[in-house]
Amino acid sequence: MKRIMTSVLMAAGIAGPFVAHLGAQDNRTAADIPFAFVANQTVMSAGHYELVSIDASGSLFTLRNANGRGVLVTGGIRENGSPDRPHLTFACYGKECVLAKIAPPGSAIAYSLSERSVEKNLQHKLSVASMVSIKLAPR
Repeated sequence: MKRIMTSVLMAAGIAGPFVAHLGAQDNRTAADIPFAFVANQTVMSAGHYELVSIDASGSLFTLRNANGRGVLVTGGIRENGSPDRPHLTFACYGKECVLAKIAPPGSAIAYSLSERSVEKNLQHKLSVASMVSIKLAPR
């Protein structure tokens, strides 16, 4: 009996990382962002990006481009989201844009930066900025 239990535990230990990895793939979405932007005080170039939720609460994300360059983005203010309309929202002033909101797929919660955080990244007042939403698609 002890031998069977040891075998089961070893199998679970070996399979565990693969099962966790497969579960994490469900949290991946992609977006084509046609302009440079700032996310978490990091300048990112225009291009194809993958958004991955990396924690159980769904409020911590990585945003990574095709070259592997990425940034960690934390969910800020929790708002009502629309599970069937996943998107990224950017606050833009001229050619300067900041990731301001993440509405992940399948979630009734969206995460926004505070107005102060957006203004800090933009270097301009938010009242004169425009908001641009980019649709997220399953990867």
